[in-house]
Amino acid sequence: MSSLLNKVVIVTGASSGIGAATALEFAKNGAKLVLAARNVERLNEVASQCSSKGLQQEKILVKGCDITIQDNLKSLVASTLEKFGQIDVLVNNAGSGQYVDFMDTSPEVFDNIFNINTRAPFLLTQMCTPHLKKTQGCVVNVSSISGQRSFPRALTYCMSKAALDHFTRTLAIELAKDKIRVNSVNPGVVITEFQTRAGMKEEPYKQYLDKQTELQPLTGAIGPEEVAKVILFLASDQSSSITGELLFVDGGRHAKAPA
Repeated sequence: MSSLLNKVVIVTGASSGIGAATALEFAKNGAKLVLAARNVERLNEVASQCSSKGLQQEKILVKGCDITIQDNLKSLVASTLEKFGQIDVLVNNAGSGQYVDFMDTSPEVFDNIFNINTRAPFLLTQMCTPHLKKTQGCVVNVSSISGQRSFPRALTYCMSKAALDHFTRTLAIELAKDKIRVNSVNPGVVITEFQTRAGMKEEPYKQYLDKQTELQPLTGAIGPEEVAKVILFLASDQSSSITGELLFVDGGRHAKAPA
């Protein structure tokens, strides 16, 4: 995708999973990358992998960033502009969830999930928008099938992603006059560390992945690189007429009626 050559791309949550796979896809296409996450050691590993794809080191900025801290977001934007002078693409990928029953959900758990999944993308997009106006850039939010479908023991997560989805659609209309596109990818079950970090144990996780061959009939559980390819498409000129779209990457799960 030649339209991405030398475009400046910020990817949050770039240290693993979908974020790391997305960084590699952009690296293959010659974008200038800003890799943000809390785990700088893993970010450096991803940066090395991007270099192995042919991206020069001077085109990569590694930035330790806790997206729940507003000053960290300000520093992320400032460092990007200091190094590269512009922002073309923002990928709001960082996310968090926790498996917990409704009655056991504490205010702290609720606030943490919303701070990461909804508040941080809102604030970071707000900070980047003046610069995206100059480049007629775009935003790609990484949401979830959970934003449009209900799942037990994931109420707060589902709520946060539903809010993110409506943020995508509403902001797309608001920023259309500035020629800024805003879209979302909504993955189903992706083979990352997300479920285990959210509290799923090893054996239930294995059974969970096996179950996806039925629930996601085209693919079963998918690799993060499949989501990354769709993010790349939404960031490129190949999707120049697409905005306000929630694009499901779930092997058909969102379209499948319950048994």
